Amino acid sequence: MRADMKKLLRIRQATEADLRCILLFEFRNRGWFSQFLPSQVLRQQTEIYFKRLLRSNLKHLQYLVYLPNDVLIGRFNGQILSNKSVEVSYRIAKNFTNLGIAKHALKHILVLWASKGITEVYAQVADHNKASIKVLLSCGFEINEIQKNAINLDPEIHDCLVFRWSFAEDLPYKVNQFDNIPVC
Repeated sequence: MRADMKKLLRIRQATEADLRCILLFEFRNRGWFSQFLPSQVLRQQTEIYFKRLLRSNLKHLQYLVYLPNDVLIGRFNGQILSNKSVEVSYRIAKNFTNLGIAKHALKHILVLWASKGITEVYAQVADHNKASIKVLLSCGFEINEIQKNAINLDPEIHDCLVFRWSFAEDLPYKVNQFDNIPVC
């Protein structure tokens, strides 16, 4: 899948019209996501939650990853931290992990956000989430902080790794690598 990733994936902003697909995506992958997200986070993501999110001023920071046949396989979210910084979180359906999809989509989104003036992006990951750690490192993120025993994933408590990406520090690498990528 990696060689033709640009042709196989559609990355676009989420809209209210995507609500049903988002809810179905979350429902189908709930067990998988529960390995990496606290149960209170999963419980709060109801239809009302997503409606509010897609109607809010954060709607422009919500992206969906689709296959060509309109199957939703991933979701990327941005939370505004300041006028120049955002926190990113993402989810990829279990059947589509370890294929380079998260890395490909995150690189697209970082370029898009940087073009809109975002200079720093943060991400928080449980220490056991090796796949997300690999994705973030491969996209130019660095570990900024380790919060001990900060993520409760019953029955275990995990350390939280806080990653940081900076546009200014990575500019030559990012621009050269993404020159031919169309912004979705």
